Amino acid sequence: MDGILNIDKPPGWTSHDIVAKLRRLLNIRKIGHTGTLDPAATGVLLICIGKATRVAEYLVEREKEYRAVLRLGEATDTQDGTGQVIERHDAGGITETRLRAVIQQFTGNILQVPPMYSAIKINGVALYKLARAGQTIPRSARAIHVSHIGIGDIRGRDVTLDVTCSKGTYIRTLCHDVGAALGVGGHLHQLTRLRVGSFLRAHALTIETVEQLHREQRLESSLYHADDVLHDFPAVDVIEPTVTRVRHGGGVRAEEVTAILGAGTSGMLVRIREFQRGLLALGRLSYPIGELGRPGDTRLAVSIEKVLV
Repeated sequence: MDGILNIDKPPGWTSHDIVAKLRRLLNIRKIGHTGTLDPAATGVLLICIGKATRVAEYLVEREKEYRAVLRLGEATDTQDGTGQVIERHDAGGITETRLRAVIQQFTGNILQVPPMYSAIKINGVALYKLARAGQTIPRSARAIHVSHIGIGDIRGRDVTLDVTCSKGTYIRTLCHDVGAALGVGGHLHQLTRLRVGSFLRAHALTIETVEQLHREQRLESSLYHADDVLHDFPAVDVIEPTVTRVRHGGGVRAEEVTAILGAGTSGMLVRIREFQRGLLALGRLSYPIGELGRPGDTRLAVSIEKVLV
């Protein structure tokens, strides 16, 4: 079994719990997720199975969309509702106008200091282990991109935020930082991941549904194939004997390309596909894709980055 499952993670499960459950259910060792969700969070968790684990690193790069509930007036040591309250203020004077003005400071290309309660490692030790031992150490700010923050319901001190952002963005920290900028403190109260790239929560499967489909031997029809989920990469098609060479890590010469899909410039990642069959590998263009497929052109057109079969 090879492909990607779009799972709707329930609250109370760690991302590892989901992987372990599916590993036992499917009796497959080669399985992993593409981006951790905290135990209390829900929503899209992509699971790569079999040969699809080879594309996990490219799915991690996809844009994310979240729905978060920011609770104003309380800051916690974990920056979410699982931690101890370390600061309390009256948030009753915060107007929607002021909230919108402050939130705009957190859109675009910004720097974010990751939380102590995170899996980031410093000198080989996860930060959350140091935090649990009562230690706080300096962390370098990381560049992230927040393309959109929309304000939804405002109910008392709870504010619903719709956030679209790059990988590496900590929504807990965003809520904490917004609360700090407002001068009243804040923490993440609830979190749902609505989208990863083109994968939507509306199309995600619950664990119970996965179990049922597996019993009915229909689960494979719910898998997304690597070629489909990487559809935004340009593609080049090849035929034998080039297919065999690609399978062994050999590059593609310009004259060997039988078809081109999409546009691409030198250095871009492209899908290499067996004509009318399926995805073979990912590679990097040596020059613009429009120059490929010319008879007699023996230049190396695509160097192999990762074989996927």
